[in-house]
Amino acid sequence: ENPTPIAAPTPLPTTQKPTPPILVAPPGPTTNISSGMPSGVPSGMPSALPSEMPSLIPSNKPSSTYSFSPTISAAPSSSPITSVELQRRQDITTAVTAISGSATIDDTTTPQHTALAWLLFDDDLQLNASSPNLGQRYSMSTLYFATTNNGQTTWINCGADASTSSCSSESQRFLSSSSECDWLGITCNGSGEITNIDIRENGLAGDVSVIIKELVSLSSSLEGLRLSINALSSTIPTEIGQLSNLQSLFLNNNNLVGTIPTSLGNLNK
Repeated sequence: ENPTPIAAPTPLPTTQKPTPPILVAPPGPTTNISSGMPSGVPSGMPSALPSEMPSLIPSNKPSSTYSFSPTISAAPSSSPITSVELQRRQDITTAVTAISGSATIDDTTTPQHTALAWLLFDDDLQLNASSPNLGQRYSMSTLYFATTNNGQTTWINCGADASTSSCSSESQRFLSSSSECDWLGITCNGSGEITNIDIRENGLAGDVSVIIKELVSLSSSLEGLRLSINALSSTIPTEIGQLSNLQSLFLNNNNLVGTIPTSLGNLNK
């Protein structure tokens, strides 16, 4: 390939400024985060939660979220949720909110919200907030949900749903229990940091601006981004200029519109 680079129901009360929500166990083998608290809250849930800390209970997964069935590691609703697990979910929510912003995370229609739900309930690795790869695993799962309509569609190769997407190695499958460094098209350095993303001609469809904005959190290590020959749309965002270590960018043969942002000139590698 010799592509032309494109430069481009009732909620608990809260105080004035609540801390990020605690997300407790989903009621079954489906996952979504909602703002309502159903009556079936397990009796084993700690009762000493601070009143200023809202608790969001996941509801049954609507058709707008991913429909494949990854392994569910969260306890069923009949099981009590330990204070340790509640704290894990609180801390992860805080960490990803710092990356994407509370408005985006709180919006149940966004790929970022879906990626958070996957990290909390469906990811077999069950990371915690101190895991060094939490941020990039979140970013890569967001990339997947952003290019599959929140999991309603899939990729040609190595999509999350094994029944609709072939993959030469299951460790390469996106959202598998393997390291995100093993997922299709992802290259990491010796420190386990993502340096290159190369997912060309694989049926990715979605807003390229969402993808690039989420990749800013990888700016200290990301050197190459190749998403050519897909069905990405929208406009390259100005945030592309924040990928300070980017050396190669290929977005050709997509459905992009608009002008090349001047911030691309900030990239001088």
